[in-house]
Amino acid sequence: MSALLAILTTTMLLITGANNASNSAGTVAGSKVTSYRNGVIIFIIGIATGTVLEGWKLFNAVQGKTLHGALGTFSLEIVIGVTFAMLILATTLRLPLPITQALYGASLGSALFMGMPIDWTNVWSVFLSWMATPISAMFIAYILTKTTRKLTFKGVQETIVTYGILTVGTSFYTAYALGANTLGLIIGVVGRDLGEIQTLILAIIATALGGFLMGERVARTVGEGMASLGPATGFSSQFSAALVVHLFTQLGMPVSISHSVIGGVLGGGLGKGVHALGRGFLARLVILWTLVPGFSLVMAWIMHGAILG
Repeated sequence: MSALLAILTTTMLLITGANNASNSAGTVAGSKVTSYRNGVIIFIIGIATGTVLEGWKLFNAVQGKTLHGALGTFSLEIVIGVTFAMLILATTLRLPLPITQALYGASLGSALFMGMPIDWTNVWSVFLSWMATPISAMFIAYILTKTTRKLTFKGVQETIVTYGILTVGTSFYTAYALGANTLGLIIGVVGRDLGEIQTLILAIIATALGGFLMGERVARTVGEGMASLGPATGFSSQFSAALVVHLFTQLGMPVSISHSVIGGVLGGGLGKGVHALGRGFLARLVILWTLVPGFSLVMAWIMHGAILG
C-alpha cells in the first residue's frame, strides 16, 4: 500500500466533503428550510448511507469498464494528485467542482500515456451521460415545479411544514446519491491499492469531516447564488437532481452530482418563472465544467511524462 496515495486520497476526500456539501446543504438552506450547519449534518448522514448501501455499483466504472486493466500505484498517485489540485482550485473559487469529471479525465490521461487498452464506446457513453445529467434534472424539476405549484393546502403553515419535511428528505437523498455514485467511484479507483473496505471507511470519515469543517463556505455560495426558491421549488430542484444521479448509479455510470443539482435548480427556477442562478455564477460554472475533464487528462499525461521521462 502506498503511503503517498493514502495521504493524497485522504486530503482529496476532505476537500470533496467541503466542496460537495454545497450540493445538499446549499439547496436546502437556499430555500430557507433550515440552516447551513443543519444542512451539512444531513449531508454527512446521507453520504455515509449511500456509500455503504450502493457505492459498490461504481467500483468498476473506471478500472473494469473504461480501462481494460488496473492502473499502477504511481499512476493512481498522479490521478488523485490531479483531481486534488482541481478540487483546490474550485474550492478557492468557491464553486462546486464535478469531481467525477476530474477523476475520470485524469484516469484517461494516465491510461493513454501508459498505453492501456481503453473502451472508447464506454467513454462516449460516460460523456453523453454527463450531458444528459443536467438536462434531465432540469426537465424533471421544471415539470415537478409546475405540478406542485398547483397543489392546495389549508394554510401557509401547512404549506411550509409539508415542503420543509420534503426538502429535508431530498437533501438527504442528494447526499445519498453523492455517496453511492461519486464516493463509490473514488473507492473503485484507489481501493485496489488501499483495500476496498479500508477505502470505504476512509471515504466516509474524511468526506464527512471535510463537509463539517469546511462545507458551509461553499454551501453559502450555492445558496446565496440562487434566487428566492421557496419551499416548493427547493424540493422540486433537489429531488430531480438526486433522482437523476441515483438512476445513473443503477447503470454503474459515473455522473456529477454538481451537474445534476445545478440543472435541477435551473429547472425549478424556470418552473417558477424566475432565474434560479445569477448569469455570472452560471457562466463560471459552465467554463469550469467544460475545461475540467480535458485539463485533467492533459495534466495527468504531462505529469507522467515529466516524471518518467
